[in-house]
Amino acid sequence: MVVSRPYLPRTPAVKPSRGTPWLFLSPFLVLFTLFYIAPVMYAGYLSLFIKKRAGFGAAKEVFGGMANYVRAFQDTEFLSSLLNILKFGVVQIPIMMLVATALALVLDAAKNRLQGVFRTAFYLPYTIPSVIAGLLWGYLYSKNLSPFNQIVTALGGGRVDFLGSDIVLWSIANIVTWTWTGYNMITLYAALQNIPTDLYEAARIDGASPWQLTRDIKLPLLKPSLLLVLIFSIIGTMQVFAEPFVLRPLGYVPDNITPNTYLYLVASRDGNFSYAATLAILLAIFTFLMSAVFLRFTRRGGEL
Repeated sequence: MVVSRPYLPRTPAVKPSRGTPWLFLSPFLVLFTLFYIAPVMYAGYLSLFIKKRAGFGAAKEVFGGMANYVRAFQDTEFLSSLLNILKFGVVQIPIMMLVATALALVLDAAKNRLQGVFRTAFYLPYTIPSVIAGLLWGYLYSKNLSPFNQIVTALGGGRVDFLGSDIVLWSIANIVTWTWTGYNMITLYAALQNIPTDLYEAARIDGASPWQLTRDIKLPLLKPSLLLVLIFSIIGTMQVFAEPFVLRPLGYVPDNITPNTYLYLVASRDGNFSYAATLAILLAIFTFLMSAVFLRFTRRGGEL
């Protein structure tokens, strides 16, 4: 017996509206506009004003055009801070990348039982907030309380002022390296885990030693991740602030030790928000140019 099915008219397919993607993107776009685009635009607007005193009254903000930008390029304190952060990056970034790469390779070669222990130990400094890390190292750098100085004194040497004007920049670099090496190591370790094991097996069949595996397979395939770490490190270096700010009460840390420290003091201590906004914009442009130069250099075949 054949039972005929009732006729059901076909429902036409509903075409998605062109506005549907924007509807789903709207929460992100609204927050991005309010907390990123709007502050940047306001900083650009604020940078066009200068403080000007008329007679004996209080200084007032008046439109100054590009006066703040001209002042910034003539500000020896700001230019010195840029030079300081350049020296900082030239020394600190290669050391941090070298140590992070070495730790990632050690972690990749470790036995399964030890990987978790090493991974936690190497990554642990990154979990400590920058302010707390600055306070911890501030104690270690203290001229009178430092255990490093106690060891040096016990060996017959003199005390070292880690927060003195000559080496305070490198003391800060040590804190940044200690904090961020584990984070970069995890990034490189994850890249090593994504290398196909077939490559290792084929190389071992051909008689490759562990060093040859590292030199000819691991390091070449790590280059994209190393480039990513380099760009992020450049951006992070230009934003160094917490460590020198925490160390200021403990020793001699110049106002212009880093650009962020200097522009913060211009805004908070001097109350010149317009000029501080100008310095922030110039610092952002400088950071972008530095990252773009390194990215373009490596894309053209330059070696890391």
